[in-house]
Parts: sequence; structure tokens; C-alpha cells
Amino acid sequence: MFDRRLIEDFDWILLLTTVVISIIGFVAIYSASYSYGTETPYFKRQVLWFFISLGAMFVVTMIDYRLLQRFSLLLHLMMIAFLIAVLIYGTGGPGSNVRSWLKIGPLFFQPSEFVKFSLILYLAHYFSDSRRVGDLGVKEIIWPAVVTLAPFLLILKQPDLGTAGTLLFIFIPVIFLVGIRYKLILISMGLAVVSIPFVWIFLLKQYQRDRIITLINPEMDPLGQGYQIIQSKIAVGSGQLWGKGYLQGTQAQLNFLPARHTDFIFSVFTEEWGFVGGVILVLLYVFLILWCLKYVGKTKDRSGSILTLGVTAVITSQVIINIGMVIGLLPIVGIPLPFMSYGGSSMLSHMIGIGLVLNVRMRRYDI
Repeated sequence: MFDRRLIEDFDWILLLTTVVISIIGFVAIYSASYSYGTETPYFKRQVLWFFISLGAMFVVTMIDYRLLQRFSLLLHLMMIAFLIAVLIYGTGGPGSNVRSWLKIGPLFFQPSEFVKFSLILYLAHYFSDSRRVGDLGVKEIIWPAVVTLAPFLLILKQPDLGTAGTLLFIFIPVIFLVGIRYKLILISMGLAVVSIPFVWIFLLKQYQRDRIITLINPEMDPLGQGYQIIQSKIAVGSGQLWGKGYLQGTQAQLNFLPARHTDFIFSVFTEEWGFVGGVILVLLYVFLILWCLKYVGKTKDRSGSILTLGVTAVITSQVIINIGMVIGLLPIVGIPLPFMSYGGSSMLSHMIGIGLVLNVRMRRYDI
């Protein structure tokens, strides 16, 4: 029999905030793709994907998250299999040279967007066992590290450093939440510092090293590696306080700004709506993140807390990285802005993430 408390505890504020940000994204995508002409209907596709994603979100909320966790390892292994398939059969996708997509008929599917949430589900399931929490040492975190590093390395191979790094932004706060020995934290930090030269020489590709160098001095190669950062900063800065007005942004409409409907959507938005519009959008993200975080300590089971923290970590890291890179504080790594950037896989996966948070909220009494 249907429990009425599920409806009573549905978080309409979280849903409304997500919808508002998505609508702002529609407006920005329409403007960003306006100069492309009607033959590239990114706006219509994004609206369609939004409603598909909204339906998927409601489906996820209806299935008890503890039931979903029972199949989380199978789901995560399936996502890893898709990542392996990407390395063999992957394509650059629409408007990208990174082999992150699988083409299924007319659709492009990006497994790296979904593996983040399969990892969250599995970590929540794994640490739901009370024997696996508190004062964790090396032995206790080996398996969680393996299921995190496997997709991390596969995504890094595509190569997609930004999305791979997002998996670490999930793993680290979850490990802190369940409890880890301070000695192990210090050792890990030391190893991370020592490994920087190794990562720079052997793991990063030349274009990735160039992006980091360009971040420090983009004028060194203004028509090459520095072009994106320079044009993005021009767009953001030229918006000034109130912006140039809707559809009046010259960097987007005159095709100076690359990837403007995806990675650089924030640049398009701030050029047209200015500093005030940018601050309002950032405050909406801050509200969304804090609203999700408040559930971490209010759930009655550990797995619900981990699920909520993991989803929040994904959204937080992508917002920080995307905005940081478009204003020149971080290197260009190709991370979409959640609910704003064009992309069906991104919209669908993040709406599923919101569905998981709503799921935990709705069942907070049922433990």
C-alpha cells in the first residue's frame, strides 16, 4: 500500500531550485547557440532531455534507495564495462575530441557521467556495514579504493582528467565521513605531494601540461592554448555590472568563444547578465549545495548520509571547477556546469543524483 508520508516528506524546495537553475540553463543555451542557426537546435534538445531526466528522477525517488544499493556493485561493474567499451569503440561525441562517448544509433551516451553515481551507490552500500566504519586503516579502504581507481584510470585514459578527478572528490569526503586514521591522512598527503613530479612527467599528456602552463600565462600562446581562457575572461569581464543584455553578448554571437553552449556556458551567461546575474546564479548553486548538505546529518542510517554527501560532492566539485576554469583560476579540463551546460548525459545523470537525495529525504523516518 502506498505510504502517504512519501509525498508529505517530498522536498519541493530542492526540486524547485534544480528546475530554476535548469530553466536559466535553457535561456543561456538558446543564446549561446543562437548564432549557429536553426540547424543546430541545442535548446530544443536540452528541453527534451530535461523532461526525460525529470521523469527518470521521479522513477529513482519511487524505488527505495536501500533496494537500489543491493544492485549497486552490479551497476558499477556495468558502468566500468561501458568505460572499457569507450576505449575500444568510443567517439569524440558532438563537438568534442575526447573519446568519452558511445554512439548508440542517433544518441551519444557518456558512461563517465553515470559512473560517478554508481560509485556513490556502491560506497554507500559498502559502508552501511558497521564493521567497515570508524578508525579505518589501509586494509579497510583497499577495496573502496579499487572500485574508485578502476573507473578513474579508465576515464583518465580517454583522456578526461576533469571527470576522472571528480571521482576523487567523491571518495575523499566519503572516507572522512566514515572515519579514517589521522596517520593515514598524513601519509596520503605526503605521498600526494611526492607524486606530483611523477604525475606531471608520466601521467599528464602534453596538452594537459600546456593547459596548466597556459593558466599561469595565457598570453604566451594567445591563438593556441591560451585562446579559450582569454576569450572566456573577456566575455565574463565585458558583462560588467548588469551585462550587455540578452542575445547581445559579442563573444558568443560573433563566435569568438568556443564550446559556449557546453563548458563555457557560464561565460555566455555572465556576459549577457553581468556580475549581478553571475552572483545570483552562484548563490542558487550555493543554496542547492547547502540544502543537500543539511540532510547528511539528519538521515537515520549511514548509507543515506553517504548517498547525500556523495551527490553533493559531485555537484559542488563540478560547479567549482567549471566556474574556476572559465574565469581563469583553474586549467581548462572540460567539466560541464550542472543543469546549465548542454548535454543529455550530464542532465540525466545529475537529475538522477537529485533523485537519490530526494529518495533519502522521503524515507528518513523508515529505518
